[in-house]
Amino acid sequence: MKNLLFILNILISFEIYSMKIDGVLDEAEWDEADSISEFYIVSPYTLEPAKNKTEVKIFTNEEGVYVGFINPQKPSTMGQYKHVRDEWNTKTDRNAFVVDFDGDGNTAYTFMLSLGDSMLDSTIRNGNDQSYDWNGDWIGATKINSDNWVSEIFIPWSIGNMLPITGKRKIKFGAFRYLAFNGELNGTAKTNAERDKYMYQLDEYEIDSFPAKSNINYFPYIVAAQDSVTNNEINKVGVEIFYNTGTGKQINATINPDFGQVESDDVVVNFSAEETLYGEKRAFFNENQTLFDISDRERLKVMHTRRIGSSPSYNCSESNNEELCNDSKQNYSDLDYALRYTQKEGGTEYGFFAANEQDEDFSIGRSYYAARIKKENNNKTLGYMVTYTDDPILDRTAIVNTLDYDNIVDEKLRISSILLHADAGDKSSLGLKSSFRYKPTKDESHSIGFHYYGDDLDINDMGYLQKNDWVSIGGRSSIDKYYDESSKFKNIEYSVRYGHQADTKGNSIENFINPKIEFRLWDTSSINFWTAIKSSGKNTTITRKYVDSPYIKRPSRYNMGASFDSKNYSNYAIGLKINFERGSRNKSWDSKGYEKNWMEAAYYFFPKDFLTMKIGFSLRDQKDWIRWINTNNLTAYDAVEKFLTFNLNYFKGNKHELRLKGQFVALEASNPTSLMSNEQGYLLLGDQEVSSFNVGEAAFQIRYKYEIAPLSDLYVVYNQGGSIYEEDINSNSASIIQDSWKNPSGKIFAIKLRLRF
Repeated sequence: MKNLLFILNILISFEIYSMKIDGVLDEAEWDEADSISEFYIVSPYTLEPAKNKTEVKIFTNEEGVYVGFINPQKPSTMGQYKHVRDEWNTKTDRNAFVVDFDGDGNTAYTFMLSLGDSMLDSTIRNGNDQSYDWNGDWIGATKINSDNWVSEIFIPWSIGNMLPITGKRKIKFGAFRYLAFNGELNGTAKTNAERDKYMYQLDEYEIDSFPAKSNINYFPYIVAAQDSVTNNEINKVGVEIFYNTGTGKQINATINPDFGQVESDDVVVNFSAEETLYGEKRAFFNENQTLFDISDRERLKVMHTRRIGSSPSYNCSESNNEELCNDSKQNYSDLDYALRYTQKEGGTEYGFFAANEQDEDFSIGRSYYAARIKKENNNKTLGYMVTYTDDPILDRTAIVNTLDYDNIVDEKLRISSILLHADAGDKSSLGLKSSFRYKPTKDESHSIGFHYYGDDLDINDMGYLQKNDWVSIGGRSSIDKYYDESSKFKNIEYSVRYGHQADTKGNSIENFINPKIEFRLWDTSSINFWTAIKSSGKNTTITRKYVDSPYIKRPSRYNMGASFDSKNYSNYAIGLKINFERGSRNKSWDSKGYEKNWMEAAYYFFPKDFLTMKIGFSLRDQKDWIRWINTNNLTAYDAVEKFLTFNLNYFKGNKHELRLKGQFVALEASNPTSLMSNEQGYLLLGDQEVSSFNVGEAAFQIRYKYEIAPLSDLYVVYNQGGSIYEEDINSNSASIIQDSWKNPSGKIFAIKLRLRF
């Protein structure tokens, strides 16, 4: 194996640069580099001159941009812990270089290097919208000295979609330093990622520019996987191609892409009418995708790439062999191809996307298309996107038109809107999301948001919408008070959320107000307290809009909670959360009253800088948990859910990474009561036979990753997952988890090799 990896290292073509990136700034070029040492405290956002001295050096040559940080600091206060790429570890000191190569506020890039050489990178759009899915082809190294530590970063010119420029290049940049021992962030630019004008407030800077070069990278891959439970084998070979013309144009294509066997989804037990949103794990669909990202937090994604390659559509009842059709169903679709093209001209960006699934024995592959245009001018962006999906099996097409607008008026005011129109099947509807954020001072913030998602709005053929038939108006106000180091408190934030929710017919779901106070200490610990009051209303989703009883009356309720996170600079940390929620009794059903208690506890252990562990446990205990069964049949339970997680990360140098991840859920639903709803939404005793039930979910993954070269990796992965659903069985949580582990739905051993040429 070692000989094979050595040969691959030789065969893989990658650039050999004139400068050695080793964390030692001893080359002559560093003596002539531009130097900046004026840093400010940007988190907490006091903007005072930084007390911790930092120097950053910058120079360019025909290869790219070189950045060096010199960080004076006592070794005893340095935090050095390795972490997986794009993970934010508060225990680790780090440097970051944020740069907009075109200086036009269109796209910026983050290159962050932790002490210990772990990397984080991201793209930034629309002021401060960051995407950590992007992995750039850059390198860096750190070194600890007797009275400081040094980081050295190299960014090749081919890394981004830059416009060609001759002579001097005017960029916007910010150099940042995070200190783990007090959680402070220092920067050359007087801003941070929480500010709406983050990328527009970066410092202007002039650097030498060199002729842009085209760059093409090939990523062939091979996957071999065996499921010992189903006896299914997966042997796939595919390739991804990324071509940067050096003139603002990029073409990305993939043939037979991998569905993502090297990552596992989080375990979720969901009995609600709202779909669980899972993240994208395939490399191709994460690279250069931010232009197509129009979203509203966890509520909305106009283009949700997890749909592409998901479970095929089947119509087994019309098949000549219905039994074989049902036996052949699978939870993913192979793709023939996917193609993405983006172009940048000044402040305008264009994009096109296409993907087609392969035909299966009892299914015809779906087709997906998207076109996007976005114009940026003076901190304003206006964009349009159309998506089209064709599902031949269901004889269904879906077209979604989206208009998005973002205006960062000044440092104080930001206005954003998304307007949707969807034609899906035989239904058509509108959606609108608008928000206003106002920050009159650096200590004060206010926001108001409005949402309208029509009754028939359906974008889920290619997108994701958490809930339609929903109207909401609400906001948040906060005051953040900062203190100097003579106080135990670094800052105290007072905030309140408030809002009104209803369906599109005017049925009030609830009104709520949610005050919160957060104490953050200089020792990096924090304590939070919150409460909430929620009015009575009508739950319009639990009944699935059954025609005779479209909703149930929701009782008023309130909650109180608190959380604590310990300091992060020792070799351990703990996190605790607890919440109590109470509600009034359902009037027409002789209930005892709504009650929900939950708590979470997490323990983090860092015995070595190359070894980290986390154990987490959560408990949810709920009375009068109401579950929809069918039509107008509902059931109330006493439900107890226990969730156990553990993670272990082991790093050997900068090449080897071993990860263990386990998630186990046990749900016990007891004391069932059959219910039904009348036309007024009141719950009445039903006459259905109902039973207690248990649900168990178990998932385990062990993953080894070897970095052959930058962006070239070997994965060896084992996944096991299982689940159970039991009725009228008196089991405890331990036996439920054991039974789900002993009843695996899959035991998959996979090897994946992905190379960059």
